[in-house]
Amino acid sequence: MWLAIKSAITVVVSLLLTIFPNSELLKGMDILQFTTEKEECLLNATIVSDIHIDVDWAIGEWVWSMGLKDVNRSVDTVDALIVSGDLTNYGDGPSMQSFFDIIGEANPAENLVVAMGNHDVGHVEDTTQEGARQRFVDIFNATNPTYDIDKAYYKADINGYRFVVLCDGGEDTWDHPDMAEEQYQFLDDALAEAADRGLPMFVVCHVPVEGVNGQDKIWENGGLGDCSDRVQSILEKYENVFFISGHVHTGINGPLVENAFGFSCVETINGVNYINLPTYTIVNRYGVPWGGMGFQMEVYEDEVLFRARNFFTAKWYPVYDHSVPLV
Repeated sequence: MWLAIKSAITVVVSLLLTIFPNSELLKGMDILQFTTEKEECLLNATIVSDIHIDVDWAIGEWVWSMGLKDVNRSVDTVDALIVSGDLTNYGDGPSMQSFFDIIGEANPAENLVVAMGNHDVGHVEDTTQEGARQRFVDIFNATNPTYDIDKAYYKADINGYRFVVLCDGGEDTWDHPDMAEEQYQFLDDALAEAADRGLPMFVVCHVPVEGVNGQDKIWENGGLGDCSDRVQSILEKYENVFFISGHVHTGINGPLVENAFGFSCVETINGVNYINLPTYTIVNRYGVPWGGMGFQMEVYEDEVLFRARNFFTAKWYPVYDHSVPLV
C-alpha cells in the first residue's frame, strides 16, 4: 500500500513541476507540431524510457497517451518509437497490454523498438520471469504484425540502420540482468552483420553499463554488473555504436551537471556512445526533474543529434541538446 501511495505522490509532484513552468500547454494545439532540426534527416526517432504503466493508476496512462499524441503531430515522419524498458510498474498482463494499446491508438511512428526492463521481468507477481518475457513477446507480436520475434532480445532494421534489443535472461534476478552466452553471441553477430553498411548501430538495453552516464554516482548497484564488461567489449569492436538505456532515473542534463558531478546523459567512452534516458513518468535527479522528457533522435550523414523534448507539454529544451559526430 505504501509503495502505491509513494508512487502516486511522486507522479503528482512530477506533473505539477511539468505543467506550471510551461504555459504552452494552455495556448492551443497548433503550437504542438514540430519538425526535424535540419533537412535531409536520414532517421527520425523518438526515444523515451521508464513509462511505468499501471492500470490501477490511470494518470500514468493519460500522460503516456498525451506524449504519443505529441509525437504523432510531428510534421516530418517519425521512423521509430524507441522505449528502453520499464514499460510497466509491475509487469502484469493488463498493464503490458495497456502500454501497447495506447501506442496502437496513437500510431505515432512507423516502427516500434521496445526493450523490457526490470519492472517488466523481475517485479512481476502473477507469473514467472520466463512467463513475463513470453507475455511481452506475444503482445509485442500481436500489436506489430510486421514483427515476429521469438525472444525478448531481438534485432530490427529501420531505414537500413541496425537496432539490437537486449533483455535480462535469468530466472532469479531482480534488478541486475543476467545475460547468458547465447545473448552475448547474438549481440556480437547482430552488430557484425550490419557493420559493413557504414551506418550507426543502436543497442537498446534498459540497464546502463557500469560507471557510464553517472550510474555509479546515482545508483551504486544500478548497472549491468557482471554482464557489463562483456557487453562493453563487444560494443567497442565496432564504430558508431550507440547504447541507449534508462533505469537509473537521471534527468536529461548538460554542461552544468557535467562540470559539477563529472558525468552527462550523453557520453562517448572508448568509441562507444552512451545515452541514458530519464524516466518518462516519475521524478528524475541530476537534471530536468519532471516527467514527460525524452529525446528526438535525428540521424544525419555526419552526426546523430539528440534533441531534448518534453513530449507531455510539447516543449523543446535546446540547452540540453547533444550532437554526437560520426566517425
